Amino acid sequence: MYKALIVDDEIYAVMGIKSGVKWQELQVSEVYEAYNMRDALRVFERTPVDVMICDIEMPKGTGIELLERVNEISPETETIFLTAHSDFDFMKRAIQLDGFDYLLKPIEFDVLQDTIAKALRSIKQERELHMLREQYKPYYERWRQKKSLITDKFWNDLLSGRVVCSPNNVVGILEEHELMELRHAVFLPILVSVESWLREFSTKDEEIMEYAIRKGASEMLLPSGKGEVIQTKQGVNVVIAFGEDGQADGDFDIHARCEKYIRNCHHYFGCNLSCYIGKSSSIYDIADTYGQLLEMEYNNLNKSNQVYTLAAQGTQSIKAMIPRISTWTILLEQGKLEELQREIRSRITEMGKMPGLSLNELEGFRHEFMQMVHYILHKNGLSAFELFQDQEGLLLSAQPRNLQQMEALSLQLVRIIYDQLHQNHSVIQRVKYYITENLGEQITREQLASYVHLNPAYLSRLFKREVGESITDYILHVRMSLAKDLITTTSIPISDVAKTFGYHNFSHFSKMFRKVYQVSPQQFRQQSAQIQ
Repeated sequence: MYKALIVDDEIYAVMGIKSGVKWQELQVSEVYEAYNMRDALRVFERTPVDVMICDIEMPKGTGIELLERVNEISPETETIFLTAHSDFDFMKRAIQLDGFDYLLKPIEFDVLQDTIAKALRSIKQERELHMLREQYKPYYERWRQKKSLITDKFWNDLLSGRVVCSPNNVVGILEEHELMELRHAVFLPILVSVESWLREFSTKDEEIMEYAIRKGASEMLLPSGKGEVIQTKQGVNVVIAFGEDGQADGDFDIHARCEKYIRNCHHYFGCNLSCYIGKSSSIYDIADTYGQLLEMEYNNLNKSNQVYTLAAQGTQSIKAMIPRISTWTILLEQGKLEELQREIRSRITEMGKMPGLSLNELEGFRHEFMQMVHYILHKNGLSAFELFQDQEGLLLSAQPRNLQQMEALSLQLVRIIYDQLHQNHSVIQRVKYYITENLGEQITREQLASYVHLNPAYLSRLFKREVGESITDYILHVRMSLAKDLITTTSIPISDVAKTFGYHNFSHFSKMFRKVYQVSPQQFRQQSAQIQ
C-alpha cells in the first residue's frame, strides 16, 4: 500500500482532489493534506510519502521550493505538480528537479488518476529493483570471491576443448586439478539458457541475477549436492550432475525438476529461460554432449521457458567430427586458417585409412562439416546463398563422391568463410546498425535476435563477449551519448531531445541521463554553456 500527500493553499482544491481520485483502486491507504510548505514538511517528518500532488504557486513557499527540500529528505518520493498557468520558468525548474509530471488546472480527475498510477508504477519498479539488488548482494560478493577457481578452470577447459581427456592422460590431468574422484564418475550436463529479462537490468545487475539463477540451479537441480554449476568463459550457464554406476545423480526426474526451476526463475527472478538436458556422459565424451546442447540452444529461435532433452533430438552425434565443431569454429574465427586446413587434411587422411569406408560414412562427415559451416555463417550474420551463389561447384548441397572431392570442397569452403570473417562483416555490426537506426523506438533483445536470426540468449552472450557490456547498457549509452551531443550543441528543448530517443516520460529520460553522466540534462546544458 502507498501513501499520498496533497499540498495546495486552496482548501477546496485539496478537498476536491481527495474526494475525486479513486484512491483504493491505486492501492493508496493514506492521503495526507497540507496547505503550505511548512505543513507539508511536517508530514514528511511523521511518515514516508510515496507520491506528492503539489500546487506550484503557493504564498508561503512555492511548490518548487518544497520539491527542493523533499529531494533532500525523501528522494524516493514522486511529485506531480498542479498549476493554473503555463509558466515556462516554473516548468523548467520543476523538470530540473525531476518532478514526475505536471498538470494544468482545472484538474480532470481521470487524467490525475492515470498520472498518479504511472508514478506509483515507477515507484514499484524502483523498489523491486532495489530489493533484488539487496537480496542478492551477498551472492554477488560470493560470486566475486569464487571458492573453487581450479575446479572452475578445469570444467571450462574441458568443455571448450582446451583440455581433452583420454585413457592415457586422464590421471595426470585429474591429479593436477586435485579431482581424482571424477575419474570413474558419470556426468549429466544441463545447459541453462537465460533468454530475456522481464525488466531492464544493467550489465552488473545481470551478472548478479545470473549468479542468483545459478545458485537456484544448484539448490533445485542438484538436490544431493553432487555436481557443479558453472558459467563458462563464453557466458554459458551449465549444471553438471555427478553420479556412478552408469547414471548421473541428476537423471532421476530431472525433467520435472527443470520445469519447476523454470517456473520459479520466471516468478522470483523475472526472467525467461530454457533448460537443455544432455545425456549421461563420461569424462571422455562430456564435451561432445555439451557441444550438442549448444547446438540445440543455437537452433531454438522462438520458444522460451521450455525443457529440451538431447534424447528427443535423435541419436546423431557430432563426435564423428574430430576436432569437434566448437574447436573448428574457434580456429576459423581466430584466423588460424592454416591450422584448420591441416586439421581437415589430417581428418580426411584418417578416414582414408578406415577399412571399408562407405559412401554413407563419407556423407556423415559431410553432414557434420556442413553443420559447422552453417553454425559459423549464422553466428556471424552471413548469408550462405549470397556467399556461395557465384562459386561454381561450391553449392552447399554438393555431395562429394570420394575423399579427394570432400577435401577440396572443405578447404575451399573454409577459405571463403575465412575471407569473409576477417573483413569484419559480423553479426554484432549488424546488431549495432539496427540499434543506431531505431534509437527512437523501443528495442528489445528479442527484436534484435529475430533480426539476425539467432537465439536471444546466444546473441546476448555473443554481444557481451565482443562489446564488453550488455545489450541494454549499450543501447542506453548510445542514446545518452547522442542526447548529450544535442543538448550541448543545439538549442532544441530537452523535452524534444528526450522524445527523439523514444523517451516520452521526461522523468524517466532525466533519470537515465543522470545514471550515465551523474547530472540532470538541464544541469549538463548549463555547465556546457558556462564552459563555452
